[in-house]
Parts: sequence; C-alpha cells; structure tokens
Amino acid sequence: MLIDVVMPQLGESVVEGVVVKWLVEVGQLVAKDQPLLEISTDKVDAEIPSPSGGRVTQILVKPGETVPIQAVLAKIETDPAASRPAAEAAPKWDEETEGFPGHMARTSGPPIPAPPRVEPSILAPPPPPTTGRIRITPVVARMAAEHGLDLSKIPGTGIDGRVTRKDVEGYLDSGQAAPAVSGEVRPDATPAPPKVARAPKIALAEGDQVVPWTPIRKKIAEHMVRSKQTSPHVHIFAEVDMHKVAGVRAKSKKEGVNLTYLPFVIYAAAKALRETPNMNATVSGESTVLKKDIHIAVAVDTEKGLLVPVLRHADRMSLKEISAAMDDFGARAKSGKISPDELSGGTFSITNPGIKGNLFGTPIINQPQVGILRLGQIVKRPVVIEADGEDSIVIRPMMYLGCAYDHRVIDGVAGNGFLYRVREILEAGDFS
Repeated sequence: MLIDVVMPQLGESVVEGVVVKWLVEVGQLVAKDQPLLEISTDKVDAEIPSPSGGRVTQILVKPGETVPIQAVLAKIETDPAASRPAAEAAPKWDEETEGFPGHMARTSGPPIPAPPRVEPSILAPPPPPTTGRIRITPVVARMAAEHGLDLSKIPGTGIDGRVTRKDVEGYLDSGQAAPAVSGEVRPDATPAPPKVARAPKIALAEGDQVVPWTPIRKKIAEHMVRSKQTSPHVHIFAEVDMHKVAGVRAKSKKEGVNLTYLPFVIYAAAKALRETPNMNATVSGESTVLKKDIHIAVAVDTEKGLLVPVLRHADRMSLKEISAAMDDFGARAKSGKISPDELSGGTFSITNPGIKGNLFGTPIINQPQVGILRLGQIVKRPVVIEADGEDSIVIRPMMYLGCAYDHRVIDGVAGNGFLYRVREILEAGDFS
C-alpha cells in the first residue's frame, strides 16, 4: 500500500517550510520513524520521520523548494514486495502554481483536482485574477506586504489566475511595483516599508568562497531588515554595578548551583516589565497591544544560526527556575529539539553576546515587539562610591546594559524609566 509523507504542522504559526535536503533515496528501505528529510521553517529546523516502514517509491519535492503544510513530499510502499507499474506518473511540484495537482489545498479547504492534459498548441492563456479577495500562498502574502504591492495589478499565471511567487518576483524586477492601496492581503497591517534596492553583483577573485545562506539565515536577514525599516530605534545604556549579583552567584555556587549572569537580568527585566506595561507590548497596525502576560524571548546561538526560545510567564518564576529553564533551552536548541511553538509568542526580548562579548551594543527589536535588552561584557573597574558620607574608590564588576525601544510607541520617559528600574533591581541584589 502506498502512503503519503506530508509536510506536517510544525507549530501553530508555521504554514510552510523549505526542503533542505533528503536523507534517503528512491528505492531505499526505511524503518518507521527513520528521518527522511530536513525541513527548515521561519521558526526552526526539523527532521521529518517516516510514518511507516517500507520502500521509498517517489520523492516529489526537490531541495530548496518551499511547500505548504499538508503538501505531499514523498510516497512510501509499505509492502516493498508489491509490484507497481513502472510507468505510473508521480505528481510533481509545480513551480509556476506553487502546488501539487490534487494536493494544493491546505486543511482549510478541499483539494484542487489536477488540470487536464492538453497539447501545447492549444494551451489557452491563463484567466485574469478573480475579483474580490485574492487567493495566494503565505509566501506571496509576505512578499506583497514587505514590498507594498497591490496584487490586483499583477497578472497571475497560476491555477485560476492565482498570483505566484514567480509572478511577484517578475513584477518587482520589471520596476512597475506600486504601493498597495486596497489592503487585500492584510487589512490591519502596518504600511509596508519602501522597497530596498537590491545589492549589485560583486566580482569574485581567485580564492573567494561563496557560502549560500541557509533558510534560517535568510529568515534572520529578512526579519532584521524589516525591523530596521519598520521601527524608529532609540538606543539607551545604563552602567550597572554587579557586585551584589556576583555575591549571590558565589553563595549559590557553594550550595552546588552554578548560576550565570543571564538569569539575574531576565529576573530583573520581568519585574521591570510588570511595572512598565508599555514596554511589554506589540504593535498591530496603528494600535499598541499591551500584553497581559510577560513572555521573554531570549536569544540562543546555535551552529545553524540564532534561535529565540520564549520563557513564558517569566515574572512568575524564581531565579533558580529561570536558570534551569535557560539551561534546558540552551541544550535543546543546540541539539535541534526546540519546537516551533517555543519560538513564538514573545512580548519582550533579551540578547546576550556571551563571555566574549563587547562592552555594549545596539540590538535590533524583534518585531512586532517594542523593546529589547542587551547584556554587555562584565569588566572589573575602579568606581567611586559613597559610604558614610565619604567618597571612596573600589573595584567592582561593572556591566553596560543596552536597550532599544520603538519610538512609535515608547517615549523617552518610559524607555529610560524601564532601564533605570532594571538597574535598580540588579544593584539591590534582592532576588528572593
């Protein structure tokens, strides 16, 4: 019996994925749950296991192609001894329509039947796009939003006149792109930023190495550029005396608990966010959504790129609970076992460059959030303190905290007040 290997729903907000590479070949025997291929989404990379033991009879998607959830990726014969006609045609992924005949529809609608075969000489031109709401893939929707396109002005070459990714790319290359006016893609979306000129091609010299971007690197690049084009970033800094934090770390180490500095900053930021609700917010169109729950996204570096798992209800957690959660995130992120849902839903972000970081940096806001905090390197320096009415010079571990906030939503008083409060909590050293 032939069974389908489909693109699974890898998270609530994931609607498509890119096939990175196949781990098996046509004709190969596979066991149940054996990894068949690697998929990369805008959230995480994952391996797709075999739904059953058998023989791989068809591979329908090439590496580098983007497929929607529920698209058929391959077929497996569960009875390898069974013979099937060699001439049976396998459905192919159609780059023009961005779909499979009979498998284009997602779970929200019935499958679209394959078009009848006709001779090239009698092929009719594609019908014009239908009026009203345009049916498009998530890739096309995102491209239209990013470039501010009116999709009704783009001739569609897909099934039923549907606008495809190649149609949009061709329209952009033609220089005819005009801002969308009807809002049929996302009526509540923030106005798209102006189109950015593509970088010119560069000449390669002997010995130069070209390293193609991975899907995750592409997503990071797109997200960072979109954030800088969307939000007017304001960067502020605070110098924090970390000697009381260092004292708590030393005491915990004697008790067998090894704490890094990161959980202390997360703890302080969560408390400060509760007191500064404007910083715990997201942007929706021309409105600010003040989030009830505090879910802090913390950047974790991996070999494949940056992942940002979300620490949910961080303001309800103790220092040790935060530390344990971050250790778990770090281990699973490096082994590729973070789920897509653990990478979504953040209301504020924290990034830490590590022990080999710099004194301070200017982080980029993680859209659609309105603020992000960055740890700087901790350095022992002589500082002036006042004790019993007298000034004295002491050696203290000092750290710069950098904060970026979205000036569309956050004014200087709120932004500076938040960072000042984080500093107060860290310098007070009360983490009970």
